[in-house]
This record gives sequence, structure tokens and C-alpha cells, in this order.
Amino acid sequence: MLGRPDGSRNVILVGFMGAGKSTVGRLLARRLGLCFVETDDMIAAQEGKSIPEIFAERGEAHFRALEAAVLEALGEKQGHVVATGGGFPCQPGAMERLRTLGTVIWLAADFDALYERASRLGGRPMLAGRSREDVAALYEARKAFYRQAHLAVDMSRLGVDAAVGRILRYLREHERARPANRSAAVRPGP
Repeated sequence: MLGRPDGSRNVILVGFMGAGKSTVGRLLARRLGLCFVETDDMIAAQEGKSIPEIFAERGEAHFRALEAAVLEALGEKQGHVVATGGGFPCQPGAMERLRTLGTVIWLAADFDALYERASRLGGRPMLAGRSREDVAALYEARKAFYRQAHLAVDMSRLGVDAAVGRILRYLREHERARPANRSAAVRPGP
């Protein structure tokens, strides 16, 4: 079906906290007729605890180990829209693996907008006890991983509907043009 990845492909959303991965992912999944899943929800369900509880009780290193296990579990998913946690693609080898599992889309935005949104929404363990400067440094470090996505969509200039429309156009264009095992490397954006 045009505009929908073939049955084995996933659409994987990456980006910093506050980028809108959950919101965009849900609408994109509806428009594509695919299942939607969030890696943080997979971890919380497996552990029987919220992400802030996992961070508080076991720390970031334990959480990252759980993310690595979820990365392997994603290999069994086909035809899903997947929203990853902000640090999920930043583990060794993670972006390379995600690119083999589907089309990776970076929801990018200006740091100030991301920080404001993430702070307003609350419940972000990576903000706890960190200064704005520390969070900005984390964002800058993660951008090198996010840039490996097939496509960057600048969310600071687009609403959710427009972002989903941009992603759908990209998927249509690249599904028609892609030979069986080739992956397009389009990286516009920040």
C-alpha cells in the first residue's frame, strides 16, 4: 500500500525529550494503519514500575540495560510505529540496529523549545538535579546519534499534522524508489 512501509518495515521516531515523539507517533500510526508502541512503555510494563521509579530505585545504568533488551525485542516487531526514549538511540550500536529495523525519523527542534516543553510536562528523570546547561550539553551530545536518522523533521517549524504529512510524503517517495535492501540517507534539518 502506497504511503505505508512494507509489512516488515517499522517507522522509528527518535529525538530529545519534549520533541513530540509520542504525539506524532500515535497520529502517524493511525494514518498508516499500524500499531504504535513506545519503548518506555515496554520497559515500564516489563518492570511493573514507571520510568521515574526505575531511575530512582535502580539508576540510569540499569535503565540503559533495560533499553538494550528492548532494542533486541524490537527486532521481532514488524509494521509498527515506534517512539523511542530520548537516550535510546544513543547506546553503542543502537542507531545502526534501528536503521536495520525500519525507517528512522528524527523529530528535531530548537533546544529552548524542547527544554521548556519537557520541563512543563514534568516526570523526566533526565532533568532531575541537572542544570539547564547540563541538559543542553546532553542534547548536543545526543544530536550526533539523532543525525544518523534517515530523515530529520524540524518540529519547531511544524505542528503535529504537518509533521505527520512530511513523514508520510517521505515514506511514499522512498518506498517507490527503494530497491529491496537500500536505505535512503536524507538528513535535512538541524
